[in-house]
Amino acid sequence: MRILRYPALLSIALATACSGTGDGGTGDPPSKPSVDPCGGGLRMSEIVGPASWVNENDFDSKKCVYPVDHGVQLRGVRIVAVDRFDETGKGATGNYYVQEACEEPAAFGGMTVYAPSFSPPNLRLAPGDVVDFIGSLTEFPGPSSSVFPYCRTLPELAGSMTFRFEEGPDIPAHTIPVSDLKTYATARQWLGMLVRVENLRVADKAYESGGRYSAPIDVGGGISQVDVPSISNELYDMKTEGPALEEGLTFKSVTGVVTYFYGFKIAPRSLADFEM
Repeated sequence: MRILRYPALLSIALATACSGTGDGGTGDPPSKPSVDPCGGGLRMSEIVGPASWVNENDFDSKKCVYPVDHGVQLRGVRIVAVDRFDETGKGATGNYYVQEACEEPAAFGGMTVYAPSFSPPNLRLAPGDVVDFIGSLTEFPGPSSSVFPYCRTLPELAGSMTFRFEEGPDIPAHTIPVSDLKTYATARQWLGMLVRVENLRVADKAYESGGRYSAPIDVGGGISQVDVPSISNELYDMKTEGPALEEGLTFKSVTGVVTYFYGFKIAPRSLADFEM
């Protein structure tokens, strides 16, 4: 039997393995009882990976050859955050962020689910819930009015989620070095995942634009302005309920979901995600 990392998963696995038709049971037992509560199916890292179509010589993205959308079916992905904070005042909510539930957090183990539907339609999900997904994978190139530079894309899932079981809100964050946020190639692998960045230094004071409140992260020199990552208020009201983000402020760690929109961002979920 595979030993699962999370106790709740193990208890489900044991219950599944021990169910059957001993004395007093009914029906024929399966010849190979399943011990995997997440079920068979593709894992996140099997459907998304490095972006081979990115062209660092094409800033205006004029000669891009983007991947086509294709159908995917995933088993056992865990919701790590739900975007219910409308920072822009224009309906900027609805995204779900998910990562693998039955594996240790690892590269390409997370994803953004864009405005999903649910089965049944009245299903309501929260961080910690484990779901199955069926739909399509899109490498979103950015708004048609102004696509992302260098043929970069944001991998997104669009489709329906079905509840599998509840694992609870104690979600493990994968620790990454701040240097991983310095380039698209190294940061892409953590998209949609809950990460913990240690020794994070604010490069300049926070600024606000159209309701988006953010502060640049110091990742060292040698990069263009478009590549500077930031801490952002995508998931909660960081401006009024967060620390004062001043230039030079250094955190022992900052935990949040890795997002991308013309640049990489760490999106904390609450004040508790900042460790001084």
